Order: sequence, then C-alpha cells, then structure tokens
Amino acid sequence: MENYRDRIEKLSTAMENLGLTPVAARVYVYLLLCEGHQATFEQIVEYFGVSKSAVSNAIKMLEATKMISAKTMGGQRKRYFSANVVSMFNEDTFTAKIKVFFHTLDEIRSIRQTDDELNQELEEVSMLYKMMLVEMPLIFERWKRTIALNKASS
Repeated sequence: MENYRDRIEKLSTAMENLGLTPVAARVYVYLLLCEGHQATFEQIVEYFGVSKSAVSNAIKMLEATKMISAKTMGGQRKRYFSANVVSMFNEDTFTAKIKVFFHTLDEIRSIRQTDDELNQELEEVSMLYKMMLVEMPLIFERWKRTIALNKASS
C-alpha cells in the first residue's frame, strides 16, 4: 500500500471536494485500493497514523452514507471494512436523500414566509430536486440495461 500513498492523497482530495472529511476521503480511497478491498480498524489507524477517534468518526460517516460496510469473519470480534461502490447508488437510497433535501428546502421556505431572492432560489432548487426524483428511476433503469448489455457482450 505504500506504493499508493501519493495516489491516495491525490484521489482523496477530489473526494473531499465532494463533501467528505479529509480522513473519511482517505479511508474510502484506501479501502478501494487495499489488498482484498477490506481492512480492519487497526490496519486503517496504523496506515494513516491518525487518532483512533478520527478514524472512528470517518468510519461512522462512511457507514451512514452507505459508502462502506463492515462484517466479521469466522466468529472474530474484528470488523473488516470494505467500500460499497454499487450499493451506495441504490435507487431507494438516492430517492430518500432527494426527498429529505427538497422537503427541507420547502419547509425553510414556508418558515421564512418572505418573497425575496433567497426564497426564489430555494424554490428553484427544490423544483430541480423534485424533477430529479421523477427522472431518477429512468436513469437507474438505463444504467441497469447498460450494465446488462456490457456483461452480455463480454
């Protein structure tokens, strides 16, 4: 994994720009690149040399967003973390996040009860998310068909 250290830093910076904390971004990229695509908590702490609490917080964030999952093996107490690539793009997960976001925007608009530029922007962004909610099933269906076609042609 030492061969990947510079790449992990570079790639994780891009993930930070998508909203991950620095440690969470590094842990996620690490899990995508590490041998067997899984690692224990201790391995992650040792590799990055950061505090256990920083890694614990990163893991909690990544699990909450379904970017990683954990499992135990053979009755051991150790948990092995691995990156979820496809499962975090689950249609139900996406739909739930979109609904939460536009409902939140709509509630903020109703609380503010003003007809100003900010409320107009909130309404426009809420409308975009509602449109995404309608289009999302179509996009997922096209994605699934494309994957099936690619597998059939392989």
